[in-house]
Amino acid sequence: MAVAITEEARVSLAKLQPLWHETAPNRLIEQCPEEDPALGWKAWRDHLRSRGRRSLPRIVGHKDSPLVWGWPADCQLEALQADIQSTARLVEGALREDTPTLPDAPQALRLVALAYALPQLTNKLNADTWWLLVERLHAVAEQANLHRMDWESKPLDVICNQLLAGELPLVLSYYFPEVRGLRELRDDARAAFSEALIEVTDGQGLPHAALLPILGPLLACWTRARWIGGHLRRRAWSRAAEVQYRWLVRHALRLAGAKGRFLLSETLADTKPNDWSQPLFQTALQLGGDRSDHAAAALALPSGTVAKRFKSLRNELPETSLNSDWSCLSVMANGWSQSATRLAISYAGTALRLELSTAGEQLLFGEWSFRTTTAGHAARPTGPWEQLCWESGKRYDYLELGLPLSNGLKLERQILFGREDRVFYLADIVISSPTEEAPPALQHASSLPLAAGVRWMGEAETRDGMFIGRKTQAAVLPLSLREWRADPRSGSLEVIDGQLTLSQLATGRAMCCAWFLDLNRSRSANERTWRQLTVAEALEVVPSELAVGYRAQSGNDQWLIYRSLGTPGNRSVLGHNVAGEFSAGRFLPTGKVKEWIEIEAAESE
Repeated sequence: MAVAITEEARVSLAKLQPLWHETAPNRLIEQCPEEDPALGWKAWRDHLRSRGRRSLPRIVGHKDSPLVWGWPADCQLEALQADIQSTARLVEGALREDTPTLPDAPQALRLVALAYALPQLTNKLNADTWWLLVERLHAVAEQANLHRMDWESKPLDVICNQLLAGELPLVLSYYFPEVRGLRELRDDARAAFSEALIEVTDGQGLPHAALLPILGPLLACWTRARWIGGHLRRRAWSRAAEVQYRWLVRHALRLAGAKGRFLLSETLADTKPNDWSQPLFQTALQLGGDRSDHAAAALALPSGTVAKRFKSLRNELPETSLNSDWSCLSVMANGWSQSATRLAISYAGTALRLELSTAGEQLLFGEWSFRTTTAGHAARPTGPWEQLCWESGKRYDYLELGLPLSNGLKLERQILFGREDRVFYLADIVISSPTEEAPPALQHASSLPLAAGVRWMGEAETRDGMFIGRKTQAAVLPLSLREWRADPRSGSLEVIDGQLTLSQLATGRAMCCAWFLDLNRSRSANERTWRQLTVAEALEVVPSELAVGYRAQSGNDQWLIYRSLGTPGNRSVLGHNVAGEFSAGRFLPTGKVKEWIEIEAAESE
């Protein structure tokens, strides 16, 4: 390797004085004077070669380096792969005078790669160049330790922070503990990792939804650090942080979608997903996984990622579904394999994003948007989504969210997953605040984003239809619309700008826009029907602005859903008595309802 360095650039190592740590061998200290370690260059190289230091396989000099595990394809991935393959390019980049003190994420990764390459560079560089690189990397690590990350508004700050304030000083201290200044970086690295693992996760290892775009490189960085920590007496982080990392490994398995991408992550159309890879999960499972994690990975990941013996541990599989109010994330699933039915939801801020897949194919992907108007005025969010309810039972997962709107309105969104039946009930409930004025006219449009390659095929005479994918199909029943198109007392269901939009108009203080999705391919191809049911209380019909009931049928199977839109009461719907706010279940062959879930009325304050 030819790297030019002038005589005037001889390094003094002022910031690394005193140079040697007390644990450095006496012979090394004698042959490498602190004022000019270049004089003992051969002794230093011989010492490094003799004592050695284990490293992750193929860490530098290879295109598929562990350094690019999970790195976003749209963040200079190809250029980074080329640089990591060439240590000369890494050196030249670090020696440029315009190298920023606090680099961006790609440059931060290059500097970490250079730190990993330093041991082998002792055979390719002269002493002055090598020590100059060490001092520059030391200065970057010290500077990064002074800056706080802003993970809520700038997710890439987390990656920069963990690379420069965590992994970079950890690598330097691991490879060169004989150098006092580098050895002392270990405590800073340990603090940076420990703080981040606790601060950006929910207490059980799940990162905030805002960090989903960088989950891949974040898991990769922490996994490399965990590997190094396994060779250190005090590890790479605290015991509390270690708990978070082990939980994260399991959550990453839950979020591992098909073909190397994490759920809810955007992927450019012309690039191959790089959110996760088999080597990343193999290493993470080895370092932080237990028997249950390996059993789940045997089903969730490609064949060969984990040993076949773990497939037999089905009785040790973790729960498939997940919810974290702090992280603003939910996953509803009926299995660990890529062919399972899975709905992932993120609701940080005012946007709610979802991804629905079955049989390894996306059906819905993107923002579940809405438009609400009253008296001709569009309502807008006045606060973020908040979780109102989460329940997970043997046969179902249920999530309810709330969003405050202007014009005295609020939106409540329900997602119910019938796990064994593979059906979803989705609903938007718009509620106006009680006033003495006449009830306003409410108009609401709820739009589900179709995934790429999925088309909508509506029925000719009725308002239901099918999602048609490459291999899958699912029935969609607009429960809150009249079944027959000939009936004008309804709204519409149509594709607008790639979104299946359910639009309704109501006169009253509340309205419900409800969908029913059947993802059982063989059943959904049969005849389907649904009805809006009469809800009664004290022998009186309850108006639809106070309560709604629906019956959905797909093939030979039928389901019952009830929702109170106002103050709950002791009511009946199709002979089924309900007293709470929400109830759903399946009809048995006897005609009785096997209730899945009943949400009691919230106590008034």
